[in-house]
Amino acid sequence: MLLLSAPFEAAAGPPPRPAVRAYVQTSLAAALLVAVGLSLDALGALSAGWGHALASGAAHGGLIALGWLVAIGPAHGWLGPAIRLGVTVVLASIAARLGPWGPLGFLLVPLVLLLEARGRPETRAMGLRGAPLSRALAGLAAGTFLGAHLLITASLTFGYRVQATSLAAYAGALAYDIGANVISAEWLFRGALFSRCWRRWTFWPAALLTTALALVRYLLDPALPHAPEARAGAVFYLGLVGLTACALRAWSGSLLPGYLAGLGFFAAYRTLTP
Repeated sequence: MLLLSAPFEAAAGPPPRPAVRAYVQTSLAAALLVAVGLSLDALGALSAGWGHALASGAAHGGLIALGWLVAIGPAHGWLGPAIRLGVTVVLASIAARLGPWGPLGFLLVPLVLLLEARGRPETRAMGLRGAPLSRALAGLAAGTFLGAHLLITASLTFGYRVQATSLAAYAGALAYDIGANVISAEWLFRGALFSRCWRRWTFWPAALLTTALALVRYLLDPALPHAPEARAGAVFYLGLVGLTACALRAWSGSLLPGYLAGLGFFAAYRTLTP
């Protein structure tokens, strides 16, 4: 437990200087694309789902772009990589509507992120680096355990069934988690924001704040079921996933174990149907 109250790594360097204008511009650009996508769907201007794909890609792309801005800072050439990352997520989201193989486009997002971050000490300081195999497997095991606990609780308490709709749909959902859902949460909340807060404070204030922000992101997601028990379960389990990912980040110095924990959890969650 001493590790969880330890100060941030001294080698990480000082935090980037804030720039309100850059944050506002990035947030507004993402919000505008989300609004355009949802409006196109509402007006029926495009085939069903295309507007939602644009909105979803813009939302996750905006989160990743904001994470890049927090990590790199406005004075270190952040704009080009942030735009390329955001566009990659949007295109992957749109490609996912093209056919059964379309969701595989999401697998390009982590690769583009690694290419953009290559050689940058700022991204290494926020945890974008490898982890020992034992710690990576510990992260995967922790997320899988929480996902299995969710399945047991939901099936026994609320009568949910454990059943994937189809193999193709399940694979597409996992690709979405790999390249959009989980990576955007880890990159922004456990990478950029948690690292910055942990640098200034101790572990618990940083972990609680960033986990709360991540919960707000999930609760605002229209894909989350609106049933009260579903939202209560989301707060409980996603809160545990967030805190676990923060602890794994502190323990390993890497985002990888927490990322694998998120993937393990959502791999189980995707099999749950009302």
